[in-house]
Amino acid sequence: MAYYHYTAMNQTGDLLKAEGEFATVVDLFDQLQKDGLDLIQYRKNIFGRGFLSSSRMTRLQLAEFFRNLALLLKGGVPLRDALQDLISGPGQPVIRRVFSRVIKRLEEGILFSKALEAEKRHIPKILLPLVAIGEETGEMDRTLLNAAQHLEKVHEIISSTRRALTYPAFVLFAMLGALTFWMVYVLPQLLELFTSMGMKELPLATRVLIGSVNIFNSWWPVIPGFFFLLFLVFLASRKNRKLHYIWDNFWSYFPLIGVIFRSSQLAFFFEYSSLLTSGGIHIIRTLELMEESVRHQVLKEGIHNIKKEIIAGDSMSESISKLKFFEPFVLRMVKVGEQTGNMPEQFLILADYYMKKVNNLVEMMSKTLEPLIITIAGLVFLVIILGLLGPIYDLITTIQ
Repeated sequence: MAYYHYTAMNQTGDLLKAEGEFATVVDLFDQLQKDGLDLIQYRKNIFGRGFLSSSRMTRLQLAEFFRNLALLLKGGVPLRDALQDLISGPGQPVIRRVFSRVIKRLEEGILFSKALEAEKRHIPKILLPLVAIGEETGEMDRTLLNAAQHLEKVHEIISSTRRALTYPAFVLFAMLGALTFWMVYVLPQLLELFTSMGMKELPLATRVLIGSVNIFNSWWPVIPGFFFLLFLVFLASRKNRKLHYIWDNFWSYFPLIGVIFRSSQLAFFFEYSSLLTSGGIHIIRTLELMEESVRHQVLKEGIHNIKKEIIAGDSMSESISKLKFFEPFVLRMVKVGEQTGNMPEQFLILADYYMKKVNNLVEMMSKTLEPLIITIAGLVFLVIILGLLGPIYDLITTIQ
């Protein structure tokens, strides 16, 4: 397959610039003819789609596409025409590439759900059963709208979690960078000046500062070595399941950050559960799909155990009660859902609860950490200033 950048013109005379993969330029021409477009010019890219070209759809891009597709289907537009209308307008090249291939499969008689399944690199696997059910029930517009809302919620959960970690990480590394600069370049020269003056007794703060600088300069390679080792452990954990489990379990119970991690994962769990069960998918199949989709190894193992217990004859509430990852009130909510036969609604309530909890924790974390970090930084530099001013004050006193 070759990669082409091309310009085409529709029946109203509007120009459309796009790109895509085709076996030959003849295939490109034939496809444009089927779409009611005339090829104006093209350029073959011998390097493929290029390093800087976007090759993946974001969740929000896919959510917007599904939402627009649902709107067109609800308005009575046939699926193939709706897809063609959406990719013919201005938009992301990756969406145009993916759904051009989907349209080709539809023209070959392949079901929409199967056509999407071939694009598993771009379409989350957990959405495919929903699309299949939408085809069977004739409610594709509602199914796609639910999928769009789900993708937006998942994006919100991930964004909130990243936002919670970005600020403290940035401030921490900025502080370490400033402290390292002082300890390596500034303080050794100033302290050497004090010791060369031949002062009989340096103040306690200065002696502590000199000792700290000496220790730091002797052991400073350990600090980048530690972070490099931590990075290697992280990379190894992505490939080793047991190490991945230990890594995820460590961060799940780390002070404050662990609460955010656990809450975000539980928000994922209940959001997936609500989406799939409300679409008519059996709870066992729902758990199987989640087990395949979830990356957090502690939650993945929990889902596997819940599925195993339900297959053995236990209720979901009984299965959840055996796992410490779930809070006690979750057990009560699930049990009520089992008794009333309204599990999807209970799952949705729990998903919304944990999403709000993550957002509140992120806001609280930023408000709490900012004064704490400033206080710690102030104390560190107060010791440095006292250590520097003490000898100067003693020297001035001696001269007077």
